[in-house]
Order: sequence, then C-alpha cells, then structure tokens
Amino acid sequence: MIDKEVLVEKPFLRWAGGKQKLITEIINNLPSNTITNYFEPFLGAGSLFFQSSFPSSTISDVNFPLINSYNSIKSNFEKISELLKFHAKRFERNHEYYYKIREDYNKNIRRSGYEQAGRFIFLIHTNYNGMYRINKRGSYNVPLGKTKPSLPAYDHLSAISLKLQDTTILARDYKSVVTDIKRNDFVYMDPPYPPYDWSNHQRQYTKDHFTKNDHLELAEYASNLANNDSYVLISYPDIEFIRKQYKHWNIIQLDTVRSISGKKIRKKIPEIIIKNY
Repeated sequence: MIDKEVLVEKPFLRWAGGKQKLITEIINNLPSNTITNYFEPFLGAGSLFFQSSFPSSTISDVNFPLINSYNSIKSNFEKISELLKFHAKRFERNHEYYYKIREDYNKNIRRSGYEQAGRFIFLIHTNYNGMYRINKRGSYNVPLGKTKPSLPAYDHLSAISLKLQDTTILARDYKSVVTDIKRNDFVYMDPPYPPYDWSNHQRQYTKDHFTKNDHLELAEYASNLANNDSYVLISYPDIEFIRKQYKHWNIIQLDTVRSISGKKIRKKIPEIIIKNY
C-alpha cells in the first residue's frame, strides 16, 4: 500500500505532540485494504503524511500560520531556505534575535507568504519544546528554548516541496473537511490532547483551545465516519475519558508514553491508537 520511494524521512518542523517517535507503530496499524484517498485534518508536523504515500492526499489544520508554511514550501522552498540561513546567522551572533523575529512575526501574524513562513519555521525550531501558543490577543508568546536549532536544510525542504506538489492543503477546521470523506477513504486524526485537569488546560495552537465538548463532538464525527464505512485512525493518550468515548472501537496501547497536564504535575501516560477496523 505504501510506496517507499516517495517517503520523506522526517517533518520539517519540531512540533509539540508530534508523532515521529510513534510512526512505525502507527504505520503498522494502517488499513490493510488499498486506500485511494487519505485525509489528515489535524496536520501538525505531518509525520504520518510524510511517511506514507496514497494516490490522493488532503492535509489540513485550523492553524493558518502552520498551513501557510506548508503552502509556501510547496511553491517557494528556495526562498524559505535562504531566509532560514539568514535567520540562523543572525541568531548565532545574538540569541535575542529570537525576540526580534517573534515581534516581526506578530506584526504580520495575519499575513501569508514565504517571509512569514520563514519566521514561523525559525521560531518553532528555536522556541520552547516546539510549542505554538498564542495569547488572548492572538499574539504568539512562546519564549526562546533552543540555542542550537536544527533548521531544515535545502535538500530537506526540496524533498518536502516535491512531496506536497500533488497534495491538497487546506486551512480549515476538521468539521469542514470530514464532509468530503467518503466510503473506503482513510482519515488519520491527531487532535490536541485532553489534560487530566481541565482547569489546567493551557491555551495552545489556536486562540480558542480544544475543550471537553470539542472532544465529545469529535467522537461523534468519528462515529459517523465509521458508520459510513470510512477507515478511521485516531491518536490519543490512554485516559478514562477517551476510552469511554470509544469503548466500542479497537483500542491499541502503544509502547510510547507522553507527558500531559495534571492538576499539579505533568503525568506520564501511555499513547493509544483507536481504529474502527
């Protein structure tokens, strides 16, 4: 089902909640039937997308700056490569350069194009834990975290651009994308993870974070897709709240654990994948 010749070794972003360490286990749980149409509506770093190959792929995320970076690499990866080299040299001289780029990024936060994409990629690689977080005013506010970042090289961006050429890339909420998913299509969903303590839920990724009701609504959408004979695969932490919503699904515990928010401390929780096949 997967053509190894068109795979990309790793994403171009370090991303909080990314699935690069789980990718082998996830691939081992893909549908065994031949899939024509692939959908990934919580894209993030896109680990599964880059490590798989389907005749038709639609990738999407509600995070507009993230999607702008994908579209910009697709159409203009050379310019982004030049910008990243420029930023890297300035940053090496003075690490406070991170905050200058953060300020410039926030001044242009609603703009698209390769210059803003270059700022976004640089910030994600040099910030704390690959996190994308914005405040109530809509400004990106993650502090500096990595002084020796591994920015994507020219050849890596070139491979990413090639991979994206025949891919549909959308800046949309998952609910406006799943309506396009038909019988025998395959969808992989990696939503923002729920915390142990909802009062401690940090505001991340978008201005309005993913609430308990959002997770309940997603479970309904997933069930509707399953009832329409689509193949559905979902990543989540192994907590009771999630197991309750998907109690009739095939739930597989993985070997990897992840830290998620608790009331006072972060807890180490095993990862699970949930599927309807």
